[in-house]
Amino acid sequence: MNLNNHDVVLIVDDVPDNLSVLHDALDEAGYTVLVATHGEQALQRALQAQPDIILLDAVMPGMDGFEVARRLKAEAQTAAIPVVFMT
Repeated sequence: MNLNNHDVVLIVDDVPDNLSVLHDALDEAGYTVLVATHGEQALQRALQAQPDIILLDAVMPGMDGFEVARRLKAEAQTAAIPVVFMT
C-alpha cells in the first residue's frame, strides 16, 4: 500500500509516549492522524473514519490488539483496512 499525504492513519496504543512519537512523526509527514487508547475506541474510530491503515498495539489492557483485529476483520465496513501490529 502506498500512503500519500492525504491518507488517514489510526494509531491504537495505551502508552501515551508511543502515541506521541508516532503521532508527531506522521503528522509532520502530512498524514491525518487519529488516535485511540483502547480497543472499543479503536473499533468506533475505525467504523466512523474508515482510515487507510491502522497501527495497532498488540498488548493492551481489556481488549487486546488481537481481539480488535478479529473484530475489525469480521465487520464488512472495516475488513479491508490494513492492520500493522506494534509490540
